[in-house]
Amino acid sequence: MSEQMTTAVEPKVVKKSNFKVVGVYCTTMMDERDVKIPRLMEQFHTMKLPKVRNRIHAPHSIGMFVDPPNWNEMTDAFHWIAGVEVDSFEKIPQDMITKTVPAHTYAVLEYDPSQHDFNPYPYLHKWITEKGYEQIEGFGFEEYHPYTGAETRYKLYLPIK
Repeated sequence: MSEQMTTAVEPKVVKKSNFKVVGVYCTTMMDERDVKIPRLMEQFHTMKLPKVRNRIHAPHSIGMFVDPPNWNEMTDAFHWIAGVEVDSFEKIPQDMITKTVPAHTYAVLEYDPSQHDFNPYPYLHKWITEKGYEQIEGFGFEEYHPYTGAETRYKLYLPIK
């Protein structure tokens, strides 16, 4: 077994076109996220995903946080969406939601829980600030290729300007 690394691969800056997401969501507080989010991700990938007919970029899937305006992580809940990219919002299952993500520039960090022993979110926040960027508040997402459970490798995307 390989030794865990304490530093990540250098983050990158990428531009991404707008895209459409279909999925399910939950509302959670920070102290509940380690229970609620894995449960939602597992439920989506095992029971809901087969119902999505217009999926693109398989086997990629997405986990996205959406914060309310002026979000305070100590007192406010946020939404987590487990979803996939689609080419249109036609024939979406009734129990799912849709979200269009506008084109943005993102700071991107590749994270592997089996190799890295740090929290990728504050790591990428710090990198953004150190490089002179400003994070656009309100959302960000993890991209899985494919999602295989709680220890899945992913790319963390945080919008910047």
